[in-house]
Amino acid sequence: MPEVNQPVLLVRLRPGVVGETQRACHLVPTPPNDVMPTSLVAYCGLVIQPGTADLLSAPDGMPCVSCLLRIPLAPVKEIQ
Repeated sequence: MPEVNQPVLLVRLRPGVVGETQRACHLVPTPPNDVMPTSLVAYCGLVIQPGTADLLSAPDGMPCVSCLLRIPLAPVKEIQ
């Protein structure tokens, strides 16, 4: 399970890989520095193969709602 403070990558499938309406901005946990993954897995479960997506420096296009709903969040602190 990814940690709450783990950095995320913003990834969008390239044109032609999927239709334009499916080119959402996915959130992917950053792999450890010492690991070269064979694919990336977005929080929504989408498996992203090498060469099929672009790494984004900022959100672009519609966000993947499933990724947003599944990203780990820090616990809410009670106000006292």
